[in-house]
Amino acid sequence: MLSVTFASREIVFTSADATYTVPVGVDTLATMISGDPPQPEDLINAIGLVMDHIEDVVREVPSAAWDDRIECTGLGLATIAAVEVGGAAENPFTLTREAAEEVFRTLATESAADRARNPGLPAAEVHQVLGACCAMVAVLRALHAPMVILNS
Repeated sequence: MLSVTFASREIVFTSADATYTVPVGVDTLATMISGDPPQPEDLINAIGLVMDHIEDVVREVPSAAWDDRIECTGLGLATIAAVEVGGAAENPFTLTREAAEEVFRTLATESAADRARNPGLPAAEVHQVLGACCAMVAVLRALHAPMVILNS
């Protein structure tokens, strides 16, 4: 099992064989994203930054490339699950790659005012959730994972 912890300024990948910390977190990514709605190039750059770091993760945490179970905890993940279901999600929550991509597309194309009206999205997280979405999408894409288990 691979454990991924999303923090403000880092993402920590832990497996039975090693731990690796990526020096980019949810808030780091959110600060990279400007515009209302967000600029596509900012979103692409945020996702790309995490994916570039995941190349290091795969080298330093060898089992990360083939672990069949990925459990994620941390900032913004309960919000992603809540947006997916339209309210509070049960814990643990299975988030498929397709669902993560859909939540990302929905939130990334909305203005902050529209995001604020989304059921399950607290007003305080209207911008931060973009960083969490970029990080989650990057993890799923880079690790070619069909799903993750969210434990908030």
